[in-house]
Amino acid sequence: MIKKYSSIVNCNIKENIKDAAWVEDLVHYGLFKNQMDGTLAAAALFCPDIICVKDYVFIKMFLENSDNDEKLIAMVERLEEKYNYCKKDIEMIINSCSLGDFFLGDNSQLPYNDEIIYNFGEVLCYFWQMRVNQLFPEKNIVVELGYELMGELGLCITMYEEVTK
Repeated sequence: MIKKYSSIVNCNIKENIKDAAWVEDLVHYGLFKNQMDGTLAAAALFCPDIICVKDYVFIKMFLENSDNDEKLIAMVERLEEKYNYCKKDIEMIINSCSLGDFFLGDNSQLPYNDEIIYNFGEVLCYFWQMRVNQLFPEKNIVVELGYELMGELGLCITMYEEVTK
């Protein structure tokens, strides 16, 4: 008996990638197009640094002054007042990002291909969810895609803890 388990990345997406027809699969395309440093940088994106301030869980790359504990606590206290201590809103306002913003320096048409950007978002959700599940198995942290979240434009990713009462 043979069982095959497909990647979470849609293999048919290769047809939408410029200059990818010559390779057998996306793995070979990625290894050819990226150097080791770029591949490690991508790994850091898919397994990001996480910072907890009080009981809030944040993705470090979205925080200003992430190395200054006093400023982080002051920021959270301002957000608590602004959002009436709503944990979900406080985490979402920091952890929401338009997927297109990840590619501001990319001159190609890839970020504007809806199928590719959505598949990227699904993959990012998958890995971020695994990351927070590993770090916080006792918390019900949600990583999801949505449109126009927290003032962001287009398809966005966000992360927050769903607190049960």
